[in-house]
Amino acid sequence: MMVQRILVLDGSPAGESACGMAACVQVERDKLLVLHAEVVAGKQAAESINLLADKVLQQAGWGAETGVQPDLVAVVVGPGSFTGLRASCAVAAGFALGAGCPVVGVTRAEALTPALDAELQRYPELKGWMVITPARRGRVFVEDAQQVRAVMIANWHPPEGSWLVAGDACEALSFSHAVYSPLHTPTPEQIASAALKRQMGKLPLLDPVPLYVDPPEAKLPADGLRAKPV
Repeated sequence: MMVQRILVLDGSPAGESACGMAACVQVERDKLLVLHAEVVAGKQAAESINLLADKVLQQAGWGAETGVQPDLVAVVVGPGSFTGLRASCAVAAGFALGAGCPVVGVTRAEALTPALDAELQRYPELKGWMVITPARRGRVFVEDAQQVRAVMIANWHPPEGSWLVAGDACEALSFSHAVYSPLHTPTPEQIASAALKRQMGKLPLLDPVPLYVDPPEAKLPADGLRAKPV
């Protein structure tokens, strides 16, 4: 299926950077054009991302009432805000179901990778890049080309060598030597581009569900669950 219209959703930013973003992106040959985008700061904005999605769809002239539906829904799956990810992934699945189109998830670093790789070419002495984003309880999420993990800021030991450091918490960790990138959060075009690559099989499969880095905090009782009522 040829993709021409992409609804982009991102509720991943956390902490002081918490926000919700929705955008309508038009695919024109090899270019991506943002028709309309809305970004609203605050945790409530991420939780109400369905309202942002409705707004940008109306502004773009898309939606069930117009008969012009997105061909693809792209959502950032993390790492990031626990509540924001649940809300945005759920809204993405709902809009995709209503439009009868696929939904594709991408991580923040996947969306930023082309721009980060281009920056690396200017600094041949760097070992690679890291994207650092806020997490709870004195920690940050660290995503590189291989993995994503949560680290305690107080227990951080900088890796050897020089690194390109990006993300909206890039200054939270110390490095022996680092080049700090101006790239903090992915743009609608970057998210849409990564989603297109995944849809075409150029990126490994990834379910469009929240990327939870931490293990579940809820645990089963030591004595097991209560017996079913009779």
